[in-house]
Amino acid sequence: MLTLTIEITYREHFLDVTDVRGLLGLLLVDGSLVPYRSPGGGYIQMTLTAGIKSSAFLEDKATEFRQFFPTRAKITPYRGSARDNGKRTTVLRFRVSTNKLRPVYNLLYPAGDRTITQTALDLLGAKAAAWCWAEGARVDTSTNKAELTRVGNTWAEASRLQGWLQMLTGARSELREYRHKPRLYFDAVEALKIREALIEYAPKSRLHLFTGEIPDVSAIRSARTELLLGSGANQPARASQ
Repeated sequence: MLTLTIEITYREHFLDVTDVRGLLGLLLVDGSLVPYRSPGGGYIQMTLTAGIKSSAFLEDKATEFRQFFPTRAKITPYRGSARDNGKRTTVLRFRVSTNKLRPVYNLLYPAGDRTITQTALDLLGAKAAAWCWAEGARVDTSTNKAELTRVGNTWAEASRLQGWLQMLTGARSELREYRHKPRLYFDAVEALKIREALIEYAPKSRLHLFTGEIPDVSAIRSARTELLLGSGANQPARASQ
């Protein structure tokens, strides 16, 4: 009983290696982590956002986050600043603020700027690769070719990610630039190879990106989350702590 109590206390105060890897994989190419200072020593604010069409995917991410870091934070609607035409866009937001995310922040922002480093990639496996594919893959169902966005802001980052994906799945890709951003391009054979290698870890709402099928709208959009969006669209949402 004493040993069990010690373990529970430890998990309440720290993230173990498995937790850090899980959160690192989820946040490798999505979300933001912002450090804040406070009288208590500071904390990290993690934010994931999505529009209506990606509501179910945001729920998948929130569920995955809670697997490694139990939290009462919920997905809430948030209205952005007014545009020139006076309209305001309402999006969904999942936000958590805690000092326990510091190890994840240090790996994703080693010099203060977000960077995909080899150190971070060496800690990750197929599950993280599946989140990357779910986040940025665009599959042409007529040719079965695919391209992967969200592979970093620089050629060096994209090249690291390219090598990492090839090492995990055996799929080769071509690194090219699109509108000043790097992208990975897969022909039909290589796209099938990476999809089959990662489908075991595919988020439910993005399964079509791994099967190559035309997406089911009901699987992408969450009725429960959209009801929340509708009920809170006329009032700003507070950040979840």
